[in-house]
Amino acid sequence: MANILGLHCSVLEGFGKLSIVILTEENDIVTNVFRSPSVFSFKDNIGEILNWHKDNVLSLISLYKIDAVVVKKTERNSFNGRPKKSGFFKLYLEGVMLSLAGSHGIKNRHLEKTSIVALLNQKDIYEKTLEEIEVIHKIELDNTPTRLDTAPIKESLLAVLAYRNILAQ
Repeated sequence: MANILGLHCSVLEGFGKLSIVILTEENDIVTNVFRSPSVFSFKDNIGEILNWHKDNVLSLISLYKIDAVVVKKTERNSFNGRPKKSGFFKLYLEGVMLSLAGSHGIKNRHLEKTSIVALLNQKDIYEKTLEEIEVIHKIELDNTPTRLDTAPIKESLLAVLAYRNILAQ
């Protein structure tokens, strides 16, 4: 087994959000949500915003001795026409997190929803609540996420569980 860090990048009310789920070798779950400065300052402060997220993730990698990183990929159908600044921010942040893992010799993967469903072998897993997923996979979150953080935490959790299946093969 491995300590796996799952990431989901999103934008909420103009602020970059990185939702994190760590699955430890002991089957413990650690959750966290980092909110960055406004993505509308993307052109001016992109380096600062990305470094802020990168530093947070680096500290988690060290603290939890992370062996693998998985990013829940932004779906292609999320964009109608040309992506907005928030869409570019999510895609760029996903790439930065995977690059960060790779540059530290950590296994990493980008997973889309269809891959996650296939790897978990549960067609209706996205219709399940976090509580139902906890029961199915015999895990327990370290805390109850807020209403606004529930969906991104769920995305990160499912990506981590799916990546665990890849690493177990």
